[in-house]
Amino acid sequence: MMDIDQEKHNTLLHGSTVLNTMVDISLKTLSVEDWLIIQSVQSSFSLNFPSGSIPCPHADALDRVSALISWSYFINTVALSFIKFFRCIDEFESLNADDRFTLIKYNLFAVLPICKSYSYQPTNDCCSHDNNEEAEKHRRFYILCGDSTGIRQSFVDLVHLLVEATGQDATLLSLLLPVLIFSHGLSMNEDEPPLKDPLAVYRAQSHYTRILWNYLIIKCGEALAQKHFTRLLAVIIQIQSATKILRDFFRFQCMISNTVDKMAPLIQTVLQIS
Repeated sequence: MMDIDQEKHNTLLHGSTVLNTMVDISLKTLSVEDWLIIQSVQSSFSLNFPSGSIPCPHADALDRVSALISWSYFINTVALSFIKFFRCIDEFESLNADDRFTLIKYNLFAVLPICKSYSYQPTNDCCSHDNNEEAEKHRRFYILCGDSTGIRQSFVDLVHLLVEATGQDATLLSLLLPVLIFSHGLSMNEDEPPLKDPLAVYRAQSHYTRILWNYLIIKCGEALAQKHFTRLLAVIIQIQSATKILRDFFRFQCMISNTVDKMAPLIQTVLQIS
C-alpha cells in the first residue's frame, strides 16, 4: 500500500482531485488479481453500455420546457446505467454510504460523455462536425434548450477529444471511469461537502489509477504509455471544465423555465438543484 505523507493527507481533507493521485504510482506488472478486476470492470462496462446503443436526446419537443424535460429523462436513463456500473465495483460499494452519495451527486455528470465517446460513430452521428441529419437534429435540440453560446459545440469537441485520446478502447474507458468517480472535487463545486472517509476514496482511486497505468504499459510500452497518460490528464482537465459549463447551462435553463419539478428526480440531484 502506498504511504501518504501529511501534505497529501491535508489535500484530501480539503477535497482532492484526480491530479493528486496520479503521482508516485509504482510501476508494477499487473497481477492475476488485477487482470480479474480488469475483466470484471470491462464486462460490466460492456453490459451497461453496449457500443452504439446510446441514442442522442433529439426529442420531438416543440418548446424549451418539453425539450428540457425530455432531456432530463434521457440523461436519467444514462445516469442509472452508470450507477449500476459503479455498484459493481467493490471499492465503491465498500465506501461510507454518505461518501457514495456525494461522489455520485457531484461527479456523475462529469462521466456522462464517456458513454457517448464509446458509442460515437464516424458517420451520421449526432456529435459529428458535419451537417448530417442526426447532427442537425442534435443542433436544433440544443438551440431549443436555449443554446446561443456554443454549448453543444463544446460537448461535441469533448466527445471527439475522448474518442481520439482513448481510441474507444472499452478497457481503457472502463478503467478511467472509477478513476473519475473517485475524484473528490472533480465537479469544481464549492458547495461539495467533505468526505467522511477521504483515505478510503484516495486508496480506491490510487488502485484503479495504478491498474490503468500498467494496462497502458502492457498495451503500448512504457515510453508511449507516459505520453498517453499525460494526454489523459489533459483530457480529464477538459472534462472538468466542459462538463461544469454544460451542467451549469442545463441547471440555469431548468430553473428559469420553471421545469425543475417536472424533471427526473435523479437529474435534479445530478444538476445539484436538490
